[in-house]
This record gives sequence, structure tokens and C-alpha cells, in this order.
Amino acid sequence: MTGQDTTTALMLDAGAVLPTGTTDREDADVLTARTYTHPALDDRPVVRLVPGTLGEAEDLALDFLGLTRQAEPPVVGQVRRETLGFPAWALVNDPANGHHALALVKDIERLARQAKSRAGAAKEGFEALADRLGRAVPHFLPTFHEQAARIFLRHENTTYAATFFGKAREAERVHGLTVDEDRQRAVFLEFAFAGALTVKALKEYVRDLSRRLDPAAAWQQYRQLAVERCAAGLPPYASLPQDARGLIKTAGIDRQAAEEAFLADLIASPSVVRAPASFWKAYRSGLVDLARREPAVRARLLEILPTELGSSVADDESWLSLLSDSGAADLLTGGTDAEGASDGKATPCPADWLSRWAAHRKHGGATSDRSPATLDLVRRMAPQLRALGRPVDLFAARWRKGADLDLLDLAAAERIPLALPPAETEVHLDLDRWLRQDHPDRRDLTATAADPRLMPLLHRAVGSLGDHRTSRETLERLAAHPVLSRVLHTWLGEAADRYLAATGLPAARLALTDLRPFRPVAAANNPEAVARITAHPTAPLLARTLRAGIYDELGWPALDQALGRLDTETRAPSRQHRGSDELVVADAWPALILARGHKALVVGPDGILLDHDLRIPPGRDHYARPHFRYVDGELLVLWWQENKLHAYWSHRPTEVFTPDGESVPRWWSGTGDTVSVPLPGGGRATGGRTLHAGDTTLPPDRPVIGDGTTLWRQGRQGLQQVWLEYDPATGSHGRVSLPALLRAAVSDDTDLLHEECRVLPLQPGLENTPFGTDGTVLGRWVRSDRTTGDRTAGTPDGRTVTLTGHAPPHLPVPLGSLALPGGAAPVAARSRGRVDLYATDDTSPTGALGHVVTGERGGEYASGTRLVPPLEYWHALRPRDEAASLALRTLTDAQVTELLDTAATITAEHSAARSAEPDAADSDADTDAAAAKRRAVAGNDLDQALRAAVSAALPAVHDSRVLTGVLGLVRVTLRHTEAAVAFAAPPAAPQPAKNQEMFADHKPEHGDDGTLRQAVSRIGGGGGWWGGSGQWTALRQIRSVNHVLSGNPATGKPLSRARALPPLTGGWSSEDRTVPRSSVDWAPLLERLRPLAYRAASPALASHERTALLLLFQAISEGPLARAAGVIRHIRISEPARDHHRQERIGQVLRHGDRTVVIISGGGWDRETGRIDWEALDHDPAGRFGAVADFALDNAAVCTAPWTGERLAPVAWLVTDKGPAPWNPDAPAALADAIGDGATGPLEAAVLLAALPDSPDAAVLAPTGLRTQQWKTGYARLTALGEGTTSELIGALLPDDPAQLWSIGPDTAAAARRWTELRGGRLRIPEELALLGVITGDPEPVLNPAATPWLTRTTVQRVNDHGHLAAADPEALPNGRQLAGAVDALASLAYHLPYGDPLRARLPEGLAALRRRLDDPGLLVDLQINWTSTGKPTSAALRTAHHLPPAGASPTGLTPVGEVFVLSPWYGSSEAVLVRPAGLSGADDPAHDLVDGLVGSRTHGAAVLRTLHDAGFARALAADGPPGPAQDPSRSAPELVAEAAAALGIGEDAAVLYLQLLALPDPTDRNCVRWTGWKPARAKRARAELAATDLVVEAKRARAGRSLFLPCGWLDLKAPALPVETWKEALYPLTGRERAAPHLPVPDLFALAWERVRSGDGPAYEELTTRTTRKGRR
Repeated sequence: MTGQDTTTALMLDAGAVLPTGTTDREDADVLTARTYTHPALDDRPVVRLVPGTLGEAEDLALDFLGLTRQAEPPVVGQVRRETLGFPAWALVNDPANGHHALALVKDIERLARQAKSRAGAAKEGFEALADRLGRAVPHFLPTFHEQAARIFLRHENTTYAATFFGKAREAERVHGLTVDEDRQRAVFLEFAFAGALTVKALKEYVRDLSRRLDPAAAWQQYRQLAVERCAAGLPPYASLPQDARGLIKTAGIDRQAAEEAFLADLIASPSVVRAPASFWKAYRSGLVDLARREPAVRARLLEILPTELGSSVADDESWLSLLSDSGAADLLTGGTDAEGASDGKATPCPADWLSRWAAHRKHGGATSDRSPATLDLVRRMAPQLRALGRPVDLFAARWRKGADLDLLDLAAAERIPLALPPAETEVHLDLDRWLRQDHPDRRDLTATAADPRLMPLLHRAVGSLGDHRTSRETLERLAAHPVLSRVLHTWLGEAADRYLAATGLPAARLALTDLRPFRPVAAANNPEAVARITAHPTAPLLARTLRAGIYDELGWPALDQALGRLDTETRAPSRQHRGSDELVVADAWPALILARGHKALVVGPDGILLDHDLRIPPGRDHYARPHFRYVDGELLVLWWQENKLHAYWSHRPTEVFTPDGESVPRWWSGTGDTVSVPLPGGGRATGGRTLHAGDTTLPPDRPVIGDGTTLWRQGRQGLQQVWLEYDPATGSHGRVSLPALLRAAVSDDTDLLHEECRVLPLQPGLENTPFGTDGTVLGRWVRSDRTTGDRTAGTPDGRTVTLTGHAPPHLPVPLGSLALPGGAAPVAARSRGRVDLYATDDTSPTGALGHVVTGERGGEYASGTRLVPPLEYWHALRPRDEAASLALRTLTDAQVTELLDTAATITAEHSAARSAEPDAADSDADTDAAAAKRRAVAGNDLDQALRAAVSAALPAVHDSRVLTGVLGLVRVTLRHTEAAVAFAAPPAAPQPAKNQEMFADHKPEHGDDGTLRQAVSRIGGGGGWWGGSGQWTALRQIRSVNHVLSGNPATGKPLSRARALPPLTGGWSSEDRTVPRSSVDWAPLLERLRPLAYRAASPALASHERTALLLLFQAISEGPLARAAGVIRHIRISEPARDHHRQERIGQVLRHGDRTVVIISGGGWDRETGRIDWEALDHDPAGRFGAVADFALDNAAVCTAPWTGERLAPVAWLVTDKGPAPWNPDAPAALADAIGDGATGPLEAAVLLAALPDSPDAAVLAPTGLRTQQWKTGYARLTALGEGTTSELIGALLPDDPAQLWSIGPDTAAAARRWTELRGGRLRIPEELALLGVITGDPEPVLNPAATPWLTRTTVQRVNDHGHLAAADPEALPNGRQLAGAVDALASLAYHLPYGDPLRARLPEGLAALRRRLDDPGLLVDLQINWTSTGKPTSAALRTAHHLPPAGASPTGLTPVGEVFVLSPWYGSSEAVLVRPAGLSGADDPAHDLVDGLVGSRTHGAAVLRTLHDAGFARALAADGPPGPAQDPSRSAPELVAEAAAALGIGEDAAVLYLQLLALPDPTDRNCVRWTGWKPARAKRARAELAATDLVVEAKRARAGRSLFLPCGWLDLKAPALPVETWKEALYPLTGRERAAPHLPVPDLFALAWERVRSGDGPAYEELTTRTTRKGRR
């Protein structure tokens, strides 16, 4: 594409009108000027500019409005081509229905307006319109969907645009519409250019082209479309090579030539860089051949860096291999192919390519893994790069700078010019990963260390290893590296220098924090640096801090008083901050608003100004704290409740209103530094209009400053922040200016930092501000020196402070110096959300004295301060104890050293005393509360001792808050000293974890809970399997239980909260230690060891699952669990809940003589009984058992399985020695025959013989010879028997001598006998019918009613003590799901069982059993009809319909509603709706209509009772006829076939097929052949004859399974239901949830459908109903 073509394309895309003849592009169209007249306009013409393609449609559309075109329209320019859309296409191609298309325009325009902001709603609207069109005029659908796609494209929503474009193509296939090839190609190109052509659409397009066009034309059409799509910005899709090759092969043209020409066009597109890996793999050889012949292709390959090839080293090197094989790499190295390689095009620059390649290899990160191929290529490129002299950028990355260390070292060694990032830029070298990846190609970094430009980067990389959790092994590798060890030595020395240079505690602690991660190697690498750190005293740091001044010397008495009052009146001071009880701090400068709980206080400089009890009603949003404003003595209270803002003024608390104006945040975002200014005449300036007491509109809240006469608010001029003069009366601003204080700070060589400056009028009570004042204003100016970058602040009293030595990116902002007694004046500076204090003589980073956070407690550097107020409130601070401050000014280093020694001694003695105390965990486990209390007492004792020591050392300090502040700094210094000493000490060897669980190190491969869960699936029984692949809890607990059952004590963690448990009685005792918890309910496995043993030998079991079973067998065999029969029982015990049901017993071991009870799970609390349940194993060697202490025994099951764990060892040995047993291919048939009576088949028998493994893959299926669908069928049939039955059957397959599995095979005779014992003569559907997957519901109960409790037994239902309706015999009570499953099963069996099948005789018996059960007058059934279709309670509607009061019940607790309905207590005050089936008079009972009207079609159970009483349903179950499928009308309704053939003029075979299509819900081609028994040729002839008529349409529809359809709408139902024509909705129920099954005999169905055709109600599209008629627009 030339530059001019590109410009033309861009102009057309932008909507430009080009001069006529500008371009001959296929996407360009002529623009015509069309003139129209109308009688109502007299001689005034209407001229419209319309693209030529759309001209005819425009004429027709305006004709509907009475406008007539005059003369031939002239061409006036060129525009972007648009194909005929909607409604234009409809007007041109179907004028008869054109008025309907025009009538939908208003709906389309409405949806188009929604498409930008509510795309989902617009999409649903378009789909609803499409559904209407599909039922009436389906040929409108393609253009309608395209129009919807264009609308979404206008809003840049390519996802929805592509979706609707796909729907357009799908409509063509579904409705068999004729395709205009030229038009379709045009729309494909249109959407390809727009980037809205999906891969799915393209693949369907390939298939459609193959069907519609000759092969050569199909290839050319596809080729052009694929190239244009890439040119539009969409990358080649994954299967493009396969699609292209298929078309090329079909076209019979030379594959290599066609592919190379195709490739040349594709790789020229910019989007090819995003081609998938499969594209490059498929076309690699062709690309290599093409590039070797075409120099331009070689150059183009160097421009491409494929982003989707993969991110591994192998993926990157595969691209380098392609460049090498194609000769493109020679352009980089100056090889033989480099000369004249680009055919006149500029040769790619090797330096630029290497820079791009280095960035590409990072794949979005900062560094990349080592690539030997890249290093080899760069080594060969080095001469070229040196000669070129152009710097290579190896550091560029997406987010932060970084480089591959090996590549960087190679570049340094080869003297390749490098472009280095600026010195202050952070560069990531990922030394940690480099050290961990030991590779033979790893370089030694000698060249990097020798380069003075790169050495600082390596130096910083070594230091950065301390920023994250670098392992000890990595640090040892660092210290052992010949080059990096020297770098580490230098870095440790410099870090020690920084530590020693620190003059304040924060800098010293930070330096030590940087050093601490290197402790394992520091002493060996640089002992001199470590010695210097150890010898450095810390007392001078504390002494200097105290002399320079601490924050706790200042206080705000009124604030302390307010905090004390809040503590007294709202909560205890020790209560933890939680939710809405947290303190709220709000602005009312110079006052501060405090609120907590129900109390709000306004604190002024000299006292509390307002005490207000909040009147916020209950129910406010819990985590949305209230907001406040304070004006002229009144407090405005604002809060969010029920998503609405409420407010009141404190003097009128009952007048709650919704404020207007400025929005108030719902969630608390902390205390800001922005303050408002009180006005002399009343009111408060907040940046907008003045806020007065009683206002209901909130003004804007912006930063405001003022000097007492003029106010300014913050504003912007471009990117610069400025201060604008501002009138609070009107809220408007004026010119840009500055207060006098700020104007005085302006100078030529500095920049005033406007956003950091503050000027506020002096207020009463603030005259003694520690920041200083000139008597009129408060505040500061802040400016930055342009030369040095240092920042300076000045205050109104003329003092200035300057911060020096700070570097970006975190530059602190100076605030001024705080005047303290004794001449101290520490400098305050704001930095990263906190305020730092510096000594006056050292404002560098090393001189920081401490820091505080405004709006929070003082923290460790100001522990005597309860709350640090926002910055502008520091003006209210005043000295707390001048004598104390003077004493701190005169402290000497010696005094502080003595104090620290005393404090260290006290702390050491306290620690020694604590260590001597017995460990509660090692003795009798303590409660959390008791342990916490002891810790608190011990902490208080230490605190009091240290406080006494500080008080003795500083007798002049009387203020407790100053004393607390000094004590806090003493503690900080002690911790710092301990850390410095610990740094020099050799690291201790890792200690084993204290209180470790039993067998905690047992982590065998494949023995994790996840694998074990899969291995015992469908055999293991029970639930509770929530363990994952990263846990081994099951094997650990099994081994631990065996350990304690063998008489050994538990050695795991202490029993939690043992002292809170009640004492055991009856001679029982509890061990102090526990066995581990398990996330696996493994106890039922003890009864199922035999089936598990058989599964372990199955060849269909995955190897990792077999290993898991062998590990399980080993764990069980270690102790008494292997001999569980008769001596171990699984019990459930319970006890009353105590202390808010916080007992914890899982893992507890109880002893009584030789008996041992191990609680393995449980802890569930039953709210109704108030008891806690525990699951346990009870071991009694004598087998007598009995009660367990004071626990109630709720359930007990003694292990009775005769196949004990002792027999596991031989099986495990056989499996380990011989591998899985061989598969006998004859065994499935033999087992099925042995069981007999058609109860099972070879598929189910094969799954049973395979031991029912869960989710088998192809490797597992291979031994059985089953296909996936066959396996699924057998698996479903077998699992339907229940886990207990299948486990018994699998266990029976294991011979008494397990070795026979490898010689004779499974014991099929024993399994057959066990089947007979368990199943008897129960009937089942044939396996071949089950394989079809067409039977719905649950057929077994209705085929075997005598064996179904809920069909043969009755029960009594009463409201129990807990207010719930309960049955005396729950198994005898049918529910709605069971009834629906039975009806569905009967209907599908009646439809799918061929006539003459013996099972058909059982269907009327099943119906009779259902009807008998439902005739029980005491039966109440829950059919899930508790809610109406509108979401309201059905019970209320029934009460209204039957004129009952809205509440009330009979003495039984139930409320009869007529003869059919009964209301039962439900949740809370709601009622459940039950149905008494015996009260129904039949299918026409009015109750059915009432339920349908209330509930609608949502509940399938609501229609069950009507179906059971329906006479047609009964006829369907009793129907019979000539043997064979009734779906063949030539067999079940031959006279109807003859009548239809004669009436329609078609042959009888075509008539048979037509009747099947007409009446049946599933007339797939395969089903029709199966029903009729026709040969393929006969079926093909019948379909061809029928397709030639207008009785059907031929189309391709997803999941239809056929190509012929009735000419009407289409219901695209989701699986498992089959899609079906809308005309059939009247023939049988179509729920959309499952396959349809008629409720009539199939012959009656044929007759009913044919009668509809005869009466004129045959299949047809619906009449489209729109808002206007055709003439309505005239």
C-alpha cells in the first residue's frame, strides 16, 4: 500500500468526501445528489447526498413518505462504501413488507441511543427485535443484524459488533437464505476494515465458500478477505494456515506458489506481529524459502517481533532460529546475504534491532531469562555494532528499566556502545533470579564490574537483594561469587558508613534495616564493617534527639480534655478500634470536630466549644461514618442511610433534610489538611459561597487561604496551580494574585510551590503558635531552589528553614521550625503521608529525629500523644512542661548512656523471668483470654519498671505525657541496640517448629488429599472431601490415629482452650496433645477396603491414583485400623454448647482403661438443640464399648467388614510387583450374561470391571476399549445404583485369593450373585436406549413401584416443635422433584420405547401407582410454588383468592386453602404452599389454572399433577401397535401417509419424512433412518424429493441434526433440549430445560399435526406486528 493509498484510506475512514475519481479502491463509492419533490412543499425541492449503492433504497424509503425523485442524480464526490443495510435492503428486496422494516426504525434508533452508555440493554433489545423478525420475515435478519453491528461500531464496541455480524451469517445458514456473493463480500470487507470480523465468522465463511463457489473463486475470495482483515488491524487467526491450505488443495493450484504470495501479503501487515504461534509454526518453511529469495521479506522479518509466539526462552530462540535460517540475521551481522539485501530499502539498523529485541524479550517485565542464542547472535553482531557506533538500549522496558545481566556483561566485554538510563533512574537487574539460575552459559560479570558506568548499577542490584526475602542460599551464592563478593564487600562498607553517619534514630534504623538481610554472610564478607556497626554507640542518637526536641513536649490541652471525655462517655480507652466506633476528625478551623459513637465535640484553641449528642437514627450504613460542618456555634451533622444522604443542624435536630450542592463521600477517607476559614461577619468560607448556619445547600469544598482582608481559593492556569482572589458572598473568583506573605517569597532563582503554601488569618488563642506569627497571619511559604533543588520554608515571624541533601522522587516539604522551651527549634517537614522532625543543624535525611502521622496516635516517636491533629491545627499547640523541656535540653550523652543501661538491665531481667515461667502450651493448654491477661500483666509490670527508671533519671520531667514520650524513645533505642547486636551475632541454626502436628513432615508424592479424593471417588462414601493437592491431612490423621490407638500418647499440638472444657466424668481422661485435623472424611473407607483393593489393581486406574491407594493401604495397615472389625466403631457424640459454642475438641484423645476415643472431626452447632456434634472413632479391644463420659451418643456404627486391613498388604505387594491386573476383553459380556434379565449390559459391566474410576482420560479408556460416550453411559447407569451398591459390587469382583486377578481374572460369578442379592429383579431401561441419551427423568421408581417407598408407603405429616412440617416416615413422602422425574420418565419411555417392547407394559402400572399414592388424603406435596411469577409470596395471593385473612392458622399449625392447598409455617413469618393432590378433581380442576396464573411456567412441578390426570397422557403410556418404532408413520399410521402423499403430490417416502418433520420433536436425519430402517440411498432420495417442494426449507442449523425444516420460526433451545420449530409449540410441552416428550400417542400426534395442515394452520411464518401500517406514514 502506497503512502497516497494510506492517506486516502484514512480520509475515507474519517468520513471525508473526496473529489470524483480520486481513488479506485473497492471500499470507495460515488456520492450522488438526489432531488425529491412533494405536493405539500410546492416548488421547494429536497436534496439529499446519498452513496450510490444506497440510492435506490433511499428512493423507496422516501417514496413511503410521498417524496418523488426527480431526474437522474449527478455524482458529486467519493465516500466510503456502505452496503445496503436495514431497512434499505428490505425496501429494495421485499417492498411488500418494507413498511414493517420502516416501522422498526424508531425502535432501532432508540436502541442506538442506548448502545453507548447501556450496551448490554441495547444488545438485549436488538435480540428481542431479531426474535420477532425470525418468526415472521427471517430474510430481514442478516441486514438487521448488520445494522445493529454498525451501531455498536459507531460506539467503538467491536465485541458486540462482531457478535451481531456473526448472528447475521448464522441467520443465512439457519433459514437457508439465498446469499448475494458480491454483497456478502462487501460486508465482510466492511467489517474486516472495522476490526470486527471474528475467527468464528471467518471459519464459517470458509465452509460457506466451499459450498457455494467453485474452488478457485472460493480461494481468491478468502485470500482477499484474509489479507484485508489483517490490513484492518486484526492478526491472523490460529487456524488460518489450515483453512487456506484446504481451499488451495481444493482449487488444485500450486501450493507453494500460492502460499508464498499469500504470506508476502500477510507479513506486510502491521498486525502480523500479533499472529499466534501456530501461524509461525505452520508457515515457517514457506517463510524461510520466501525470505531467502526476497530481500524485502528478510528486512521485514527484522521489523517483526511476534508478541504471541510465547514468553519462554525457547519461544524467543525459535524466532532467532527463523531469522538465522531465512538469512535475515545476516543483515545484523554483516554476513554474505547482507549486501543488497533490502532491494533499495533502507537496511535495518543492528543497534536499533538489538534495542527492540532486548525490550521484546522482557515480555512486559523489567528483565529476561538467559538466552544462549541471543548471546551468540550479539557476539556475532559485536563488530558491526562497534563500527556503527550507535548506542544500544538494553534497559528499555514497559514499566521500569531493567536489563539481562548476561547480555549486559557481554555488551560490556565486546565494547558495544550502550545507552545508559539517567543516574537517578531505578534500574532492575534481578540479581536474585540470576544467582538462583545456575547455568553453564552464565557469565562471570567481570566486564560489568570493570566498567565504571555499569558498576553503580551492579552495586545497587546487590543492595536491592535486601528489599525482598532473599533466601540464605542465594546470599551464600552471592558471597561465594568471585566478582559479586567484592561488590558486596564494598556495599557493606558503604552501608556501615551510612549507619555511622546517621545522627538521628530513624536514619540509623533505616541503615540497619538495609543491612539486616545480609546478616548470614556479612561477618564473613566484611568483618571490619560488622565490627564498626557493633562498636558504634546508640546512646548519642537518643541524647541528640532529646536535646533537639520531641513532639511530645507540645500539647493541646483542650484536645486532650475532649479525648478524655469521649473515652469516658462513649467507650473504654482499651477497646479496640472497630467499624463505626472509630474516631471521626473533621475541619472547623481553628476548631476541630471530634466524634465517636453518639457524641460529637467541637474543640477550640482554648476549650470545648460544643458538646452534642448525635441524633442519628439506628440503621445507618455501618461503615459509612458521619460527616460534619461547624458554623457560628452550630454543628451540621450528615450521614448516609439506605443509600441516601441525611442531615440536620444541632440547634434543630428534629428537622432532618437531604442537603443539596456539593456531594459528600459515603466512605470515610481520613482526615485531610484542607481547612475552611471563619468569616468576621459570620459564616464559613469553604471555596464556594459562604456556608451559614441553617443552610441546606453545601458549597464546594476547596483549599482556601486568607490574610484577614482578602480570600483566595486554589485554581489552575493550564498545568500550573495558582491562587485566585475569591468572594465568598457570591462564590465567584477574580484575578490571580498572592497574599503579601507569599509575594515576599518570590525570587528569580526559585520556584514558589503554590500547593504547599498556606496563609490563614490569626485567630484568638493561636497567638503563641510554635510556628511563629507576625501578629496578623499564620502559615508559610515554600519554594524550591532551581540550582540545588533544595526546598525552603518561611513563616510570618521571619524565620526560614531549608532541607538539604534530599533526592527525588520523595522530596519532603518543609513546614517551618517548632519553637520549644530552652531554645530548641526542630524543623517539621511533610513527606509521604507523615510529618518528619529534623534537628536545626542537620536537615539532611540522616538528621531526622522522628515522625508522626496526622489524624493518628503519636506512634513510637511521640507515644505520649493521643492524637496528632492536622497540620493547620498545630498552631494551637503549646508547651506541656517547660521545666521538663529545659531538662531535656541539658541532657548529656553520659546521662542517656546510664539510662539506657538501666533500662536494658530491667528488660533483660524481665525476659529472664518470663522464660522461667512454664509454657502453658506444654502443660495444660490455656484459654486465649487467660493467656492474653498474663501477657498484659507482664507488659504492665515492665512498663512500670521502665517508667520508674526514666523518672529517676529525669526528675525534672513531671508531665506524664512527656515522660511517656521519652519512655517510648528509650524503648525504640533499646530495640535498635538489640538489632545491631543481633546483626553481628552469627545466625542461629533453624529450630524445629514448636507444637508441630504429628507426622507434619509426611508428604509422599501423590499422597495428597486431592489425589486421594480422586482415587477413592464413588467408593469412599460420605462427604467432607475438601482437601486440595497441597495438603496431606488424610494420611497424617490416619497414621496419627493408628499411633494413639496402639496405646501411644498423642504428640501433636496442644488441645486448644483445654481449661474452658468441662471436666470428664466416669473415669475418662483427656490427653493434652492432639492428633492433626483432616479435610478428608476417611472413616467410611474402613468398611470399603475390599473394593478399594480391587480398584488399586484395575488397569483403568491412573498411575498416580494407584500410588495414592497404596499409600492409603500402608497408612491403615500400621495399627489397629487394619483390624477394625468388631473393635472399632464410628460414633457421633454431642454435648451442650458452652461459652458461645466455642468448645474445640477436634484431635482430642479420650482414654478409659483400654478404650480410646479419638475425635476426628465435627464442631457443628445445632441452633435448634443448642448442642455441638463430634465425629469420633471408638476403639475397645474387648468389643464391649459403652458410654463416652458425659457425651450423648447420637449414632454408632461398629465396623463389621470381614475383609480387614490385614489383607491389604498382599494386594499392595502384588500391585507393586506385577503392576495392574490384565484386562480381560471377554469379561464385560460374561458379567452381563451372568447377571441376566437385561438388568445390565456390556458397557455398564465394563465400567464396573474397571472399578468405576473418576473422569478417565484416553489412556485410562484404552484398556477397556470403550469410547467416551460409551463410558459416560455405563458410568451414569452404574452410579445411579448408589455408592453403597457399586462399592459392594466392585468388592465382589476381587477373588478371595487376590493373586487370581492376575491369572484367572475378576470373580464375575460372585459379582453376579451379589447383584441379585442387592438388586433382585428390578427392571431398568435397555442399555442401547440409555446410550442414545434420550430418556429423561428417573425411570427406575415407575418401572419398579413395589420397590419404591414413596410409591408404596404412606406417612403422617405434622408441624413439629420447631414449627416445621415433618413426616413420620420421610422415605414415604414424595417431593415435587421425584414426581416430576417420574412423569418425565414415563413420557420419554412412552415416546422412545418401540411398540412390542416388554417394558411398555409396565408404564400403565407405574402411572397407576403414582395415581394411587396421590389419592392419599393425608399427603401434602411441596411443588416449589411458594413464589409467584412477579416474585411475591404465593400464599398471600391464595389467601386473597379464597377470601382468607392475611394471617392465622388452625390449631395444627396448618392453614387449609380450599380443598387443594395448605399453607405451612416457613422461614420467619412467611408460609410455604403445599398441595393436597387428593383434593384435585382431575386435569380440568380450576386449581391447575390458578397455579398457572400465579406461578407461570417457571416451575415444572406445577404441571405434574395436571399431566398425571390427563387422559391423553394415559393413552400415550398404554399405546401399542405393530412391533417397531411408532415414529415411523408407515408403520403406526399408514393411512395417514397415503393421504398426505396424495394431498401433497409427493411420494410416500417423502410423505413419511414430511410427517416426521411435521409432528415429532426430534426428527434428526439419524433418528429418521433408525425409525424407518431405510438405507442411506433411500433416505437421500426422500430428502431430495421433499426439499424440492415449498413444504420445507433447506438450511444449516446448530445442533439440529438435519437439513430440512418447516417454514416457520425457530426455537434455538439450549442443551440438553433440542432446537425445534416454533409451530410445534402447540403439540407438546417445550420447557427448554430438557428434551421434549409428547404426552400423546405418536399416531395421535401425527394425526393432530396433519389435521392442522388440512385446516389451514400449517407451518408458516407469523404476521409481523409493528407500530404502524404501510399507509400510516402517508
